[in-house]
Amino acid sequence: MKRTLIGLPIAFLATGCVHAASMDQVHAGMDRSQVTAMLGPPDTTNNTAGRECAYYSLTKDFWSRVPWDMTDRYYVCFTDGKVDTFGKADQTSG
Repeated sequence: MKRTLIGLPIAFLATGCVHAASMDQVHAGMDRSQVTAMLGPPDTTNNTAGRECAYYSLTKDFWSRVPWDMTDRYYVCFTDGKVDTFGKADQTSG
């Protein structure tokens, strides 16, 4: 019984993480649903004149993590529903 109680929170935390390596699979021309299937729902979005940018907090790889900084912020921008730009977001903006 104790193992089940300990295992549940660990399993929950492990399944909730999307790693930054997932950004390697994003490419120009993908549609919004493909990106959402890979990265999950965005943390925030920004819409301007036919362009939408989604922002994600993705877990760093194991060797880049420190207790106070476990994630990096990434963006994926769509024009007409298709990815046109993506990458690591500047920490001072967005």
